[in-house]
Amino acid sequence: MTLHKHDAIVLKRDRSGDSSLLVDLFLRDGGKVKMLAKGARNPGSVMVGKLEPFDEVEVVFYRKNDESLSIISQINQKHSNPDLTADIRRLSYASAVVEALNNMVYADEKHEKIYQLVSGTFYMLNYAQPRKLEFYFLVFLIKAMDLIGISPQFDKSARSGNPIEDEEILFSVPDGGVIGKAEADPQGAYFRLDRGIVKAIQKCREADIDKLKGLNFSDKQKDIIKDLLLSFLNYHTDGKPSFNSLNFLSKLASF
Repeated sequence: MTLHKHDAIVLKRDRSGDSSLLVDLFLRDGGKVKMLAKGARNPGSVMVGKLEPFDEVEVVFYRKNDESLSIISQINQKHSNPDLTADIRRLSYASAVVEALNNMVYADEKHEKIYQLVSGTFYMLNYAQPRKLEFYFLVFLIKAMDLIGISPQFDKSARSGNPIEDEEILFSVPDGGVIGKAEADPQGAYFRLDRGIVKAIQKCREADIDKLKGLNFSDKQKDIIKDLLLSFLNYHTDGKPSFNSLNFLSKLASF
């Protein structure tokens, strides 16, 4: 039996038995994993309060030969994001980040840049003004898709590779990016973008997420960018994330 120590982000936790927790973690050096925290719900456990969703921790764990799950033996908290579980809108967007991650990164797939992006996104969602929450979620999607290699193309035509001079730009989900009006099929379905949307997306791609405090999308831009990104992600990934957290927010807004 060998002890291992990793930095990790707590993605989700569920009850297991009378006193334990089944915890989904994203390891900096090991990707997504599921571990068991035995006795973590006991009032006297040293793990109480240290496995909160969306927090960053240092986890020490081991696996016995006769057990399928790694067992957490020690947790040291590195950074807490308490407002993500205290506010329903922050919770919903943080949960949507986890839903997207589950369809972008395979279990046990190491991806340190994604790890850093998730950590930074949770930090910004925890401290941002309410009007910026959706913006930071959309920035996460833009950057995460770039990192896993399915990024939408905005700088030139996805069909011809030529620059697009039109003021109104068409985005084709099946083609994976923008196309010129002359290239469009008469019966095709496209997102209609302007150069302001394209420039805003490019700024988000180029800067670290914590450097975007002075940028925001307009309400119209948010609606278009969100529909575009979710449609693109659904089309280009096998998992087709349902984004139950975003659906919940939509229902909440209708009351």
